[in-house]
Amino acid sequence: MAGDTPAVNGNQNRNNTNVDKPVVVAKEPKISKPMVYEPLPVKKPNGLSNDTTNHTSHSMTQRSRPHMSTPKGWGEFSVTFSKDQQVTILKETVIATRRKFVADFDHVDDADIHSLTIEGFLQFIERQRLTHMPHQGSRWDKVLKWYALSEFRLTVLGPSNAQALENRFVVFYELGLSISVLLRNDKLLHADEHIRVEVGQAFNELLMLVRDVSIYYYSQINAIPVGQVNLDFNNTFGRHIEAFHKRKCRITDAMWQFELGDDASMDLETLRAWLHPRDRNLQTLVQNRLHAPGHRDEYTCEWFQRHLLDFSRSKKDVLSIIGPAGCGKSVLSRWIIERLQRPLGKSTYETLFFTVEADVPSETSSVAIAKHLFSQLLEKDIGDKLLFQDLVQAYDKSFSKDTIKLEDSLWISLDQALGRFAGKHPLFVIVDALDEVKGGEQNRKQVTDHLGALAAKHSNIQTIILSRDPAPTPTSGKLEIVKITHDHTQEDLTHVARHALHGYVHYQEQGEHDREAVVNKLVHAANGNFLRLLLTIKFLRQEKSLEGFTKAVKAAKDAPKSLDELIKKLVDTSDISRSDTNHLLSWMLVAERPFTINEIKSLLQIDLEKKHFVDRKTDIREDIKASLGALVIIDNDFVRFRHPAIRAHMFNIRKEGKKVINLEAAQTDITMRLLAYCQFTLTNFRDPALEMMATTEVNELLESHRLLEYAVRYWTIHLHNTSMYPSGDKIQLSADLKAIFPSSTQLAMLEWTCWESSVESVKTHELARRIRQDVFTEKHESVLQSLIICGNLYQKWSKTTEASMCYYRASHIGQGILREDHTVIIGCTTIFLTITETMKVTTRTELATRKEGMLKYIINAYKHQHGKTHDLVIRYYKILAQLYIDIREEHHAEAIWRELREIIITRYGKGSEVSERKSLSCLFPSHCLEETSISEQLTIVLQKGNKKIDVVEYEKDIFDAAMDLEVWDIRRIQMTIELATSYEARSEYFLAEELYVTLWRRLTEQCHHPHHHHGVEVHVHAIDIFLEYVRFLQRRHRNEEASNALICVWTEYEEYDFESETIFLRLKVVGELMRAISLLSVAISVFRKCLEWFKSHGKHEHTESCEVLISETMTEIISTTSTTTETIIAELFESTVSRTAVTSETFTICKSLISYYMKLEQWPQCIEVTKRSLLLVWKTIIFGRGTIALPRDFGSEAIDIAMSLAICYDRSYRFYEAEEIYVRIYRACRNSCYIHDERLTRSYTMLIKFYEGYRHWHKMIEIYHELSVEYRKHLGTSHPLTIEKLYVLGSLCADHGHGHAHEYYDEIITTLNHGSAVCHPNALDAMFFMFRYYYEGGHWHKLQAICKTLWLTWKDQHQGYKSFSADFIETLYLRYRYVLEHHIHCESSVLRDLTIEYRNACVKIFGASATISIKASIELAQIYMKSEKHVHEAMSIYEEASSIRGHYLFLC
Repeated sequence: MAGDTPAVNGNQNRNNTNVDKPVVVAKEPKISKPMVYEPLPVKKPNGLSNDTTNHTSHSMTQRSRPHMSTPKGWGEFSVTFSKDQQVTILKETVIATRRKFVADFDHVDDADIHSLTIEGFLQFIERQRLTHMPHQGSRWDKVLKWYALSEFRLTVLGPSNAQALENRFVVFYELGLSISVLLRNDKLLHADEHIRVEVGQAFNELLMLVRDVSIYYYSQINAIPVGQVNLDFNNTFGRHIEAFHKRKCRITDAMWQFELGDDASMDLETLRAWLHPRDRNLQTLVQNRLHAPGHRDEYTCEWFQRHLLDFSRSKKDVLSIIGPAGCGKSVLSRWIIERLQRPLGKSTYETLFFTVEADVPSETSSVAIAKHLFSQLLEKDIGDKLLFQDLVQAYDKSFSKDTIKLEDSLWISLDQALGRFAGKHPLFVIVDALDEVKGGEQNRKQVTDHLGALAAKHSNIQTIILSRDPAPTPTSGKLEIVKITHDHTQEDLTHVARHALHGYVHYQEQGEHDREAVVNKLVHAANGNFLRLLLTIKFLRQEKSLEGFTKAVKAAKDAPKSLDELIKKLVDTSDISRSDTNHLLSWMLVAERPFTINEIKSLLQIDLEKKHFVDRKTDIREDIKASLGALVIIDNDFVRFRHPAIRAHMFNIRKEGKKVINLEAAQTDITMRLLAYCQFTLTNFRDPALEMMATTEVNELLESHRLLEYAVRYWTIHLHNTSMYPSGDKIQLSADLKAIFPSSTQLAMLEWTCWESSVESVKTHELARRIRQDVFTEKHESVLQSLIICGNLYQKWSKTTEASMCYYRASHIGQGILREDHTVIIGCTTIFLTITETMKVTTRTELATRKEGMLKYIINAYKHQHGKTHDLVIRYYKILAQLYIDIREEHHAEAIWRELREIIITRYGKGSEVSERKSLSCLFPSHCLEETSISEQLTIVLQKGNKKIDVVEYEKDIFDAAMDLEVWDIRRIQMTIELATSYEARSEYFLAEELYVTLWRRLTEQCHHPHHHHGVEVHVHAIDIFLEYVRFLQRRHRNEEASNALICVWTEYEEYDFESETIFLRLKVVGELMRAISLLSVAISVFRKCLEWFKSHGKHEHTESCEVLISETMTEIISTTSTTTETIIAELFESTVSRTAVTSETFTICKSLISYYMKLEQWPQCIEVTKRSLLLVWKTIIFGRGTIALPRDFGSEAIDIAMSLAICYDRSYRFYEAEEIYVRIYRACRNSCYIHDERLTRSYTMLIKFYEGYRHWHKMIEIYHELSVEYRKHLGTSHPLTIEKLYVLGSLCADHGHGHAHEYYDEIITTLNHGSAVCHPNALDAMFFMFRYYYEGGHWHKLQAICKTLWLTWKDQHQGYKSFSADFIETLYLRYRYVLEHHIHCESSVLRDLTIEYRNACVKIFGASATISIKASIELAQIYMKSEKHVHEAMSIYEEASSIRGHYLFLC
């Protein structure tokens, strides 16, 4: 479990204020040399000289570079930088450091510093190990290892200061590991100048850290007398450590960026932010837990060395370590991490680690675990592009609304990435406190399965899971379980007890034997539980006398208290009635993560009654200690329960009603304080905005006000858990909360930045908006800001309806509280219009009214800003006009278009309407192809309004202006067509036709003019106006004239040979119009001419379309049997089959000719065509050699043609050839298709139909038998299709005397019933057959089983079975009774019970007056008559049956 023993052995952190701080034992300053860069030169008399040191061979600058001999544990990594680069980066710091050492220490000079080498330092470490011979696992042993591994040179204070040095060297050790990860990528380290500079700066930060630590420690030790001194390492040197970590992150980012280059599909910082918690303090908390090795007592956890080594060498995938709370699992997990950082069994391993902590609810999900593992992998496997791609895919899927899908995709991506990484580095994945995963046993099982699958799938990955018992078992992977028992931890408990009692006067004053006895008693009382042991010792240390101490030890041994009892006793030491104590405890229980000291101070400074800050002068650390004592610890400035078991105990006693800590009241209190804090700190006025706050501004606010980030992120969660938010999603805010609620828009803006942009976050923003609206009413800046945020998120998640509503309301509110042309209102309005652009309306709906209002506002706003003729004004006028047209309010649209026409005239001058399309294209280049002219729109509106005179007059004005243009000018042509359309609308058909004919004649004359120089453009325009004229004739139902006109134009252009694709595209339209009015033969001629031109010029797209048109046209004339038709189709077929390439059009033409011959029943010609067609793609179907399979391309088309060939053979009375083709088709489909493929179904259906026509029942049975085998194999015996085939087989065999039908029916029964007492509905028909078969064959015992099943099915589940008729039930009863009576020889009581059931069921199902019910009553009476004691019942039944029968006859 998380933090299973944070207090055990002082594991939680070196800054734990409630545990004795590690101290440095000050020595008498007898060593005159500075303890900074040991070993010192030979000339110094301190015995630490290095005889092999070369005093002149290395400069300080050279030694600063990272290219050094690397000791074990770092791996064989090296990187070199040029001397100039190193000097540039490190020179000033080196010089300053040298001067400082010489100035601060009397016995150090430049020669001493120059003499230092890494080789000499390592030799010094070896001599220290030989001198002191530290026990393996002791603090001094770890310090010396970390010395060597980290390559930092600090003063050696000796074994007496091992505890202090251990806590301090943890930092150096972690820094060394960070560098080792970077050194794996030596090529990337010097890939470009930026990375080299950052690496140099990182080493610069390390040099300053080592320098300052060395000087600080030396001065502290030599400045005090003999004794002890506490050193606050983090507060003193945290600046250097933070600077190094920032440099390291920059290096990692730069290396990733260099490796990805331009291939990066997403910013790395975005991905990293997604993987990490968004809460910055939570990031710090998680990182501290991840990187800090954790302090433990000397010699502990060594018992697990053999387990770990054996597991690493085994083939097992998952190691599950289980044990109760307080047994040391968390300490053991940290020991495992620490141990795997060094070679294990001559092998080195990489580790990924995560601890699930109950007091951080947001980080206890399966997704959070996967993200943290992914995050660690991202820092280890720098430059792996596939890893980056996996991460991007997982990120993309994170926007899915399906959380299960997100979780699965994340674990799948992680599995792929870890598999590749483990291929390069053997890997351990370690998860501690799995039992704290939220969501219950099911979620814990899912996480376990994911972890097990990682190890099972990849041979180089092993997983270690630590959890309370019982722990879920992974579905996949080989599992090994280690259950922590008292035998395992006996020695560890002893070491812990000794350390915990060390320094306690009543323990120290006893003899060694007595002290050991005390330890043994306490260890025995602890029963393998470290927390229990430490709590017991804590109470022992409160004893004031030796006698009291001795009695307490004896009591602990004789009547040991349980862990819950000890925790209760610990809780009772705190006075919960005190305000601070009650507040702190309740806040910690309801907090979404542990509070920092500064956050608690800010909470305590808020006076809710007076609604202001109260400055707190006392030391907050001491206040916490005084209020909560040993219940909590301070871990890196985070206040946490000493152990999760204490937190769990507090929740349990609340459930039992034994303590007065009202969590609901705590939620209310903390909500009020958080909102009050926001009100006190967010005092600057800020207008609503459409964009998020700048990151720098957000960071500045959060840095200035330490509680602000927690308040912003979590106030809604706390409010949700108060009585103000009861069930039913209703909010009932108190007056006090309304009074304290912040009115600034800054809070909403910070929420936008701080809350995750997920689907669920929209609900939270909606809640915040509703609260603001309840507090301030709707017309308030903060409500407006919340609406903008909600709209933005809805739009991001493609919820357009909700997004549009939010922006509409925001615009509406803004118009009431902001100035009219405020950018926020305009922005909300334009976004609303953009979102609703695709929402089409056809009637005056609420949406239409909203769009109308928004368009009117935006038009007025842009008029005010830019003037009446601005592009934006025109644009939104057109949108408004189109809206009116869509909702059929043409009178409004007419007004808009008239106003737009005036705007265009004002902007471009009188007569500009003729070139209006061109001008609008310039105005709106992005929409120039979609825009229709204002003139056209106004014409349309006038026509819809039935204002024909207005239309003609309007169009006539424009036409008169256009007459000055050349006859071939497209604008003149368009105006002519528009005016002709207007005349046609007024039924002035003569005038309309006159316009068409006149323009066509003039264009034709221009085409024939010998001196015209306009090329094919005039011909194109001539054909266009001609096509409009033909359509006009068609609308007037003058089809004969239209036909003559089409033939005329074809005669005109039939002999022309243009090199213009446009001309032939127009001619193709001519052919399509001919086809529409049944000029089919001429249309084919047109299409063929177009086809030849397109084919010769390589226009494949148009070639194929012409072939399709010819084929479709031929299909229309296929009913005719003229020689011309046959010739055309045959020529096209010959042309098609002669081509090398085969397309879908090829088969269309082939099928057309085949269909033509089949219709004429010309079977020889049809057979010839089908064979030639099949030779194109499927030769084996004709010759039948080898394994027959479907062709790779056009399989379905080939089957169609082959089927036609088989039909032709059949109609030609060539049975055997037809059968061969059908069988080959069937075999090819069996070899090429899945069992569900429609082509296979069709092939065997046609074959069976063929056999059925010739009554070849045995061949039908063979085919069905093959199919049933395939269905069993691929679909299973119980699949509905398999059962269907078995029924068909049974029916065929039974009807035609082939095979053994009963075998198929019996298989159906066996498969579906599975030995059930009642019959499966789909097996009922098979049961009926077997019922007859067994009776007719005299299989009495089998008949009894069938009867019994049918009887129970009918009796108990008759409502679901419609096949049980009264006649069948009567037959069933008689045969069932016959079998029981004459062949089974059962007792009469069985027959009597059966008949009673029969009668009761008949009455219930069919009614008492039914014939079958009366017969059943008579049968029962006859049974009763066989026994003298039942004669009376028999008579009663006879009388009852007689009366029912008589009543029935009376009614009839």
